[in-house]
Amino acid sequence: ATPLGDGSLVHIQDLTELRRLETVRHDFISNISHELRTPIASLKVLAETLQEGTIDDKAVVQEFLHKINIETDRLAQMVNELSELSRIESGEVSLKIEPVDLGEVVGQVTERLRAQAERGGLSLEADIPASLPEALGDEERVEQVLVNLLHNAIKFTPPSGRVTTSTRVEGDSILVSVADTGVGIPADDLPRIFERFYKADKARVGGGTGLGLAIAKHIVEALGGKIWAESTEGKGSTFTFTLPMVAKP
Repeated sequence: ATPLGDGSLVHIQDLTELRRLETVRHDFISNISHELRTPIASLKVLAETLQEGTIDDKAVVQEFLHKINIETDRLAQMVNELSELSRIESGEVSLKIEPVDLGEVVGQVTERLRAQAERGGLSLEADIPASLPEALGDEERVEQVLVNLLHNAIKFTPPSGRVTTSTRVEGDSILVSVADTGVGIPADDLPRIFERFYKADKARVGGGTGLGLAIAKHIVEALGGKIWAESTEGKGSTFTFTLPMVAKP
């Protein structure tokens, strides 16, 4: 407030979004530091152990080299996904927008991940209407989004559970949903799961870089759609994204 003549000039600024962005930035730096620290620490321990004398034991050397490969692959995946996310956010990724048969894409991705689901003792299903219209999108990128969502659903669903991909028409859009009977996501974490590296403490434990959902969000939005999640902790989650429907002649 500033004195002005017989009164005062009062300037009011809503800092809610600024504070939110500061929190996101702080969490991003903290999370990426944690994600990098874990494989680097593992590599250091493995290297030091080899230096201390186990280098002469061929069986141990082979085991440690295998573990080193796993950690370096994890670092490489993180770098690649960060680069991919940066390119998508900056608009450097060219999209091939054309009619896409979502039924065919869902079928291909389902079969691709069926072995993984069966190893986890899960039922993997697809519910696609026979007369589903085509959507406008980039088939390769749509497949990337679906693989990410299905992989997460399989990963966080206990044995004997079920993962179902379904589609439906709503207005001038086609909705694709991936529903699971998994561990679910706490309500407090749900609004932030599409942020880079964000992992819900209870629901999103385990491996992974924490970048997959952020990449999926940016791809869907670049294709003119929306993506969101609904979940009940302990009962399962449903991730849904939309794509524009090809205009009927």
